[in-house]
Amino acid sequence: MIQNQEELTLVRKQLSRIEDALVSLRARLKNERNFAIYSEGYVDQIAELKAEIDAYQKAAKKNGKDKRRRGRKAS
Repeated sequence: MIQNQEELTLVRKQLSRIEDALVSLRARLKNERNFAIYSEGYVDQIAELKAEIDAYQKAAKKNGKDKRRRGRKAS
C-alpha cells in the first residue's frame, strides 16, 4: 500500500514501465491468442497498481477533508 507522495511517484513510474512493456509485447506478438496469454501478467499488474493509486488518492482526499473540517470546528 502506498504511504506517501514519494511512493506514489514510484508506483506511477512502475505503472508507466509496465504499460510500455505491454505496448511493446503487442507490437511483437501478432497472434491474438499468444498476446492474450503472454499479456495476462502485465494486465493483472497494471490493474493492481491502478487500484493502489486509487486507494491512496481516496485516502489522501478523505484525510485532507477531515483536516479542513477539524480546522473549521476549532475556529
